[in-house]
Amino acid sequence: MVVVDEIDKKILNTIQEEFPLAGRPFAEIGKALQLEEKEVLERVRRLKNDGYIRRIGPILERKKLRYVSTLCGVKVDEDIMLTFVNELNRHNGVTHNYERDGELNLWFTIAARSMEDIQGYLAGLEEKYSLKIYRFPEKKVFKIKTYFPL
Repeated sequence: MVVVDEIDKKILNTIQEEFPLAGRPFAEIGKALQLEEKEVLERVRRLKNDGYIRRIGPILERKKLRYVSTLCGVKVDEDIMLTFVNELNRHNGVTHNYERDGELNLWFTIAARSMEDIQGYLAGLEEKYSLKIYRFPEKKVFKIKTYFPL
């Protein structure tokens, strides 16, 4: 793994805060940082391959799109964890998925067009894997801006 240098840090800060909505966003980032587009792309690819970047993409406001979501917690035995997680991750609406310590050792958030769609999907998982998935419906939204200045 390569150490992140000052140029990498500037790129990471830029893509977190000011990702350009342009036909060639990496050229725009390069222009702002006095770099060639090719160098920006190479560095971003390396940072992604090295695990510094998980994904680059929009965060959509699900309520404006008329989607619903719920937080779920489930106890999954270690012997089926990977199989269960892989299936869960194939669902387009799963936005967060974390293994945790505690009785409910897997937590995830799922969004869909309707709560009925979510309930049907979760019921199918419960039946297939003989699990009880606990649903924690949204009461109040607390949004924070996530930014990791480097």
